[in-house]
Amino acid sequence: MIERAILGLVAITIIMFLPPLLDGIARKIRATLQARQGPPIFQTYYDLASLLSMDSNSPTDRFGFMIAPYVAFAAALAAGFVLPFGNFIPVAFTGDLFVFLYVLAISSIAFMMAGFLVENTYANAGANREMMIILSIEPVLGIAIGVLALKSGTLSISGIPLNLTFAPSVLLALALLAYAVYVECAFIPFDIAEAETEIIEGPLAEYSGRLLGIFKWAMLIKRVTLIWLFSGIVVLPFFKDVLSTTLGSIAALLCQLVVLFVFYALAAVIEATSARLKIIQAIKQNTIVFVLGIVVLAMASVGW
Repeated sequence: MIERAILGLVAITIIMFLPPLLDGIARKIRATLQARQGPPIFQTYYDLASLLSMDSNSPTDRFGFMIAPYVAFAAALAAGFVLPFGNFIPVAFTGDLFVFLYVLAISSIAFMMAGFLVENTYANAGANREMMIILSIEPVLGIAIGVLALKSGTLSISGIPLNLTFAPSVLLALALLAYAVYVECAFIPFDIAEAETEIIEGPLAEYSGRLLGIFKWAMLIKRVTLIWLFSGIVVLPFFKDVLSTTLGSIAALLCQLVVLFVFYALAAVIEATSARLKIIQAIKQNTIVFVLGIVVLAMASVGW
């Protein structure tokens, strides 16, 4: 009982409180690569604390606008709690793979809703961009996870890595998953919906104070949740024989953290050396990847 409580606190720390630190490290990496001093690695914590301490000035009294940040935050958090942390899964049940995908989609829908519910050109443009990005990348994410579920014979997120047998289609599905996670995380060059220097943060243009802080925190949690999904599927197959032991579980959890940090660091490097894509370019690229995903799904269906 005590062990589960400790692991529960670890899971909450990783999903809720680690994302701002990762963002701060990424900001420092980008600054270093661009020959800037950059902010301290704890700057994102300071920013969130400052925003959460302020009152929000709302341009509308629409209920959807006020509740959207809380919906995005709750959805991102809920998605994180169905993922495995070593051999510990905070919330696990049969078919939780579908719940993960749907709950994660709710976070994106809340982001779009925030932009559509105000009379602001920038917010509307950002919401439209977010909708197009999601419609073009969600099928890729679905195919990647679908191939992994097919090859493992289970619809349980925690069961996929434990029953996965490596094959050409599995390796390609992992590559598709990494790509889909990167795009869904809205790292540069796919931060098209926000585009601070172009459309003033798009859907978040009319948010301020506490509501803006909650939204930004939710977006950081969503990033870590998506990357944690990838890290679990990559790492846990190597520990399936020892995962039931305490040491094996701790080792697996530490390796998941390493993959999380490495993925975030590589994303920071790409962000520092890339320019933002146009929405048409991003959709075209995602469509090409989707077609490749269909090929990978066909390979998995015939046993490759």
